[in-house]
Amino acid sequence: MVSIADFDNRIVGRIVNVACYGATGSSAQLHTQAQLVALASVSRTWHELVRPHLQSILIIECQPTPEAPQPASNNRGGKRRTAWKSPVINGNLSSKKGPGTCIWRTNAELVHLLQQHTNGVSVPVSRLRLQSFDTAPDFTGFVAAMDNARLARCRLNTVTSLVVMEFIGVSTAVSAAVSTLDSNTGNGASQAAECIAQHAPNVRSMVCAPWNVSPAFRQLASPLAVAYLRQLHTLTIPLATPLLTDSQIASSLTTLHIHAHILAASGPGIVPAQQLQVLRVHDAPAFFSWEAFASAGEPDMLEFASLTALGIDFASDDVVTTADFYSSINRAKSSVHVTMGRDRRRLVFPKLHSLSVSKVPFTYAEAWRMFIGAPVRRLAVAGPYAHVRYVDTRLLRTLDTFDVHTVGAEKSSHGRFTSFVKTLLGEDSNVTCAWLRHCEAFPLSVPETVRWSQLTELCLAAYVPALALLLLVGQLPSLHRLVVQRIAGDACEEVLDSKMHAPWGDIAAPAAPVSTSVRELQMHMGGGPTARIPTLQAMCYVLLCLPGVRRLAVKQVYCDYVRDFIRSSAESHPALANIELVRHVFIAAKSPMFVLD
Repeated sequence: MVSIADFDNRIVGRIVNVACYGATGSSAQLHTQAQLVALASVSRTWHELVRPHLQSILIIECQPTPEAPQPASNNRGGKRRTAWKSPVINGNLSSKKGPGTCIWRTNAELVHLLQQHTNGVSVPVSRLRLQSFDTAPDFTGFVAAMDNARLARCRLNTVTSLVVMEFIGVSTAVSAAVSTLDSNTGNGASQAAECIAQHAPNVRSMVCAPWNVSPAFRQLASPLAVAYLRQLHTLTIPLATPLLTDSQIASSLTTLHIHAHILAASGPGIVPAQQLQVLRVHDAPAFFSWEAFASAGEPDMLEFASLTALGIDFASDDVVTTADFYSSINRAKSSVHVTMGRDRRRLVFPKLHSLSVSKVPFTYAEAWRMFIGAPVRRLAVAGPYAHVRYVDTRLLRTLDTFDVHTVGAEKSSHGRFTSFVKTLLGEDSNVTCAWLRHCEAFPLSVPETVRWSQLTELCLAAYVPALALLLLVGQLPSLHRLVVQRIAGDACEEVLDSKMHAPWGDIAAPAAPVSTSVRELQMHMGGGPTARIPTLQAMCYVLLCLPGVRRLAVKQVYCDYVRDFIRSSAESHPALANIELVRHVFIAAKSPMFVLD
């Protein structure tokens, strides 16, 4: 009998990689490292494969303070265990309780042990991860816990990446939430930051997940960002305070995600624009200013020479009225509607490929012309129809991916939205992937001539009558994948369970195929007050008009109806026999954008 230790090394390698990803991945808690130690004990080969995964990352985890020790249900030999205690990996996990509202645990002792016994293989610690899953972090006892864990014994000068992970339902409030922290919390975070910077002085990347981490982590991130400011190349973590320094951020910074109010309060010219490659501004005001960015070029021009991806998430999409907008223009005596602030420099984006703007404000009515000369290939825009409609259609000439989403529209705008879509589809475009999304139930209409001949993937997350859909698809010769979120009408899904199938003879075959290029089709109906068998018939009719379909996905509740139709009609329509029917509980509308999320 072959033992597990004798498995082929390639098979073992795959097993170990999968297991290690689960135990050290972004959503893994500290105690999962015990699984890796168990794997490492299988054989010397397994040990050498697991070792790099254990040794390359130092984890510091915040856990809730137990209210009282409780004996475990599997108590043996009279020994008592506390239910909250993480499993100890051969005595190598440090667990120290501080005076705050949580305890901090780390695998520092395990990492140190592996560093001491290299067996000829030296694996540097490259990542430091601070994480919290079940409680809000409290840094009051952080330094004492790290001293007790003898963090200084670990060689952390090789750490280049600092990651903050938090999954506790964080509030989205920014400055308001931070201001509620008491002085002890702020002092604890500052001391913790000093401790981390001292032990890991060479950090080049600071990132977090998700973006809206708790105020305590923001208080920690601010002094750390200042400490590493002149060496960072990536900073994508919310800060509690401005980046107040006596000089610019280092030109090595290439990726920056930051709140607009932190950026504005940090002072003018603090961020060099030349080297930035990815920029995302969160909670931007309607008159967002670019004054915080410095350019080495002409004084009247701000050039983002290396920027390839830009995202602006505005704080609100309706706080600025038309009167306020024109009043600001008159006061500034400049094209404030283009530059979004007091900064009068002309903006240049010679390498910009991806652009996303959410909660588009009224102030962006003419700002789109900033990007006409840029080689933008991917564009995502979301906001009220009254604001989104000003997107400059000249951008369509260079795009290959386009996502437009109108939300919160007034009833008076419904017809205007469909006119807006007709205008877009009638423009010359090289778009290959498009998402057209509208939150209201106003039917989408199609122009007589559609000029999106290169389109291969289309998602319509809007109310689309079947005949309008077919009119559109018939003018898209390259279309390969089609997703329709709301076709023909609403249907009450409960009624479908009664097997009230319409006679198939009511679905007449089309005289000629509408399109033979569509290979993958997803169709979905929204819920409503009454069931409409004609709507299901419309779905089946669309299927007959697209004989090239090889993969069909429908919601689970429609699946039996569609399957019965395919079986009963396959003899007269042989193409139906080639369809793979996929049953979806829910068809997810995952957009190709926003690219910077």
